[in-house]
Amino acid sequence: MNNFQKISAHQQARVQQAKDLIPGGSTNSLLPPKGLEFLIERGEGPYVYDIDGRRYLDFMLGAGPLILGHAHPRLTQTIVDQAGRGTQYFGLADRAVSLAERLVQYVPSAEMVRYASSGSEATFHSLRLARAVTGRRKFIKFDGAWHGHHDLAVWSMEMSPTQVPEPYGISAGVQSGVREDLMVLPFNDIAYFREVMAAHPNEFAAVICEPMQRTLKPLPGFLETLREECDKWGTVLIFDEVVSGFRLAAGGAQEKYGVTPDLTALGKALAGGVPISAIVGRRALMAHLDPDSPADRYSFHCGTFNGHPIGIECAHTTLDILVNEGGIDHIAALGAHGRDRLGRLFRDLGVAAQITGDGGIFHFYFTDEPVHDHAAVRRANVALADEIHRRLYANGIYKNFSKTYVSTVHTTDHVDELVEAIGWAYREVTAR
Repeated sequence: MNNFQKISAHQQARVQQAKDLIPGGSTNSLLPPKGLEFLIERGEGPYVYDIDGRRYLDFMLGAGPLILGHAHPRLTQTIVDQAGRGTQYFGLADRAVSLAERLVQYVPSAEMVRYASSGSEATFHSLRLARAVTGRRKFIKFDGAWHGHHDLAVWSMEMSPTQVPEPYGISAGVQSGVREDLMVLPFNDIAYFREVMAAHPNEFAAVICEPMQRTLKPLPGFLETLREECDKWGTVLIFDEVVSGFRLAAGGAQEKYGVTPDLTALGKALAGGVPISAIVGRRALMAHLDPDSPADRYSFHCGTFNGHPIGIECAHTTLDILVNEGGIDHIAALGAHGRDRLGRLFRDLGVAAQITGDGGIFHFYFTDEPVHDHAAVRRANVALADEIHRRLYANGIYKNFSKTYVSTVHTTDHVDELVEAIGWAYREVTAR
């Protein structure tokens, strides 16, 4: 692991130029580790290469969309073929109708479909639709959940020092009134959720939930309780399956865990790395996106690239591979292998660690308590985990500090390489 080539002076200069031109030297607010920045030249299979030609084993996977890996030949051919037929229509294409038919077939909550371009758009419009239809404004999210970058979502994310039920804002400039409309509750706490719903009868327009929150699985009965209480109080249940959709099962976490929401936000893996997302749900709700619906319950939704043809075609190809050809089963086996290997690694090291995740996602937390919510995440030894990830990042492993994604082009050898690198990094950090 310590033979990874050092960054060149040229790349260091280009990184500095990036910081001068692009805020934070990053395309978004999630910055790479300071002092370890690099510039990507290309991706191929399970690897990315920087402008020095250094190769990184990639478990970041574009923050999740690259479920087929980089530059999958069938996906690149799909892009070429569709580009020859047109890259943008705005009008509805027949193949978009065919994709909607597939989504309705696969996803239990899907009776109707609307396309968008990002997961943030999908969660935003799901929440606005719920508010429009119910005539209510208040909504519930869960501490640590990630629902995008819009004003209704930039609250109480993974490492925010949230004191439930008060929202912790992570951005200035948010529309006034959002904080007052939002309540943040602990994930997996059934009793607390029931108590809040009973104390605020018929007040909440929506409950939005990642059914697997980041890498934390729902405890038995939790999702069922959300369904039951939302039915009882006339509240719309929204599952944010931007991460879990087409990754845990063809029908996402709602299929795997057996609880059907009213609305679902989909994205990331849907098109294998090409920007497209979808809002799907019950007809009685989705019909209010139709401009001919009653004006007092109409939810406006528009976007230049909604259902753009390259995204639609890439979604068809991706679903062929994931659903029809066993891709989801492959990543599930890799995820199970990774969780097993990590568990054995830390037991052999005599380290108290909790292994989390499901399907093709896994992670670890240094703590001796079960990790069922993000208060427990923040009590874990995050500093130690971050130091390990810095070592990985500096030595050719490219991954998010808070989770591991695997793709259809990863193998058990790649996962073993990651686990061995984590063991090496742990020994390096703790030997100091």
